[in-house]
Amino acid sequence: MPREDPLKSDAEAALRAALAAADPGPRVREWLEGHAEVARPRGRLAMIAVGKAACAMAAGALAARSAEAGDVLVVTKDGHAGDCPSGAGRVLEAGHPTPDGRSLAAGEDILRRVEALGADDELLLLVSGGASALAEALPGGIPPDDWFAANRALVGGGLPIGAINAVRKHCSRLKGGRLGEAAAPAAVTALLLSDVIGDDPAVIGSGLAAPDPSTFAEALGAAEGLADLPDSVRAHLGRGASGEAGETPKPGALGHARNVVVGSNRGALEAAADELEGRGYRAWLMTTRLQGEARHAARALAAVALECRVSGHPGPAPAAFLWGGETTVTLGPEPAGQGGRSQELALAMAPDLAGEAGIGALCAGTDGTDGPGE
Repeated sequence: MPREDPLKSDAEAALRAALAAADPGPRVREWLEGHAEVARPRGRLAMIAVGKAACAMAAGALAARSAEAGDVLVVTKDGHAGDCPSGAGRVLEAGHPTPDGRSLAAGEDILRRVEALGADDELLLLVSGGASALAEALPGGIPPDDWFAANRALVGGGLPIGAINAVRKHCSRLKGGRLGEAAAPAAVTALLLSDVIGDDPAVIGSGLAAPDPSTFAEALGAAEGLADLPDSVRAHLGRGASGEAGETPKPGALGHARNVVVGSNRGALEAAADELEGRGYRAWLMTTRLQGEARHAARALAAVALECRVSGHPGPAPAAFLWGGETTVTLGPEPAGQGGRSQELALAMAPDLAGEAGIGALCAGTDGTDGPGE
């Protein structure tokens, strides 16, 4: 039988440790069990989970709190609804990574639910990666087809996630804290699974219940370089920048809402580092803030591994270098490629590492999918 490659088995063990640390169900359950006073209102408890990990987060929440099935809504991506717990009353699948008509229907359902809450009620909001696409409610003046085209332009335009979210927030009746605003006077607790650099609640899921420091003017500036952005979206941003539309809630607002990050990229990387240290490596957590074009970042990552081989810097072998963050993939002209940043990272570093025995690389996303490919 062929001998197992120790680099491969060690990398896979590190990934399993990272995934366990980022497992959203236990993170949500443990946080709620440690905060007995939260999500126990005198009135109704409304539970809304949105994102690629929505089913797991809802399962963790329902293990710690009781909620009427009719007060539980889960919105997740295609193929994930079967993972939801039996107590999840209404489960919707919607478009990801670009929204579709189901995303708009889900957004309107969410707004109806939160606007019906009173002062004795509470909203438990569970947010994970993908929430920005999976649920949306548009302002007047932006037709759905224009918004779908705008998202394709945003996702494929090479913009950093902060710039993308600034545009999304200012073309939404949900994002940029507007969902939290709509839930008042009910208390809001948002438990967040972070997939963004810096774990900023205003960025995770485009900040559904978090005050928004960005402005219409910044969103308009971010959109200037996107030639494919529909005129209706650009006109809406222009109206807001000139003061004709109300701004998103700013820092200091939303005093009835709290946002808590219960899982993050750093926690996953630290767990992977511990696993590798236990396997005899010196583990270096290089950064949780890796950004830029995936194909360019890949060559820098490969260069660090090669430098370690040649000079023993930044530390002698056996060494493991861990990187996390949010690199960007810029799509080419139609027909555009498929896949995401993990595949692009791996493919772009492969030529530099080809033939280098004793060096391995594993590129993965903790949410289990890499772009819109298989």
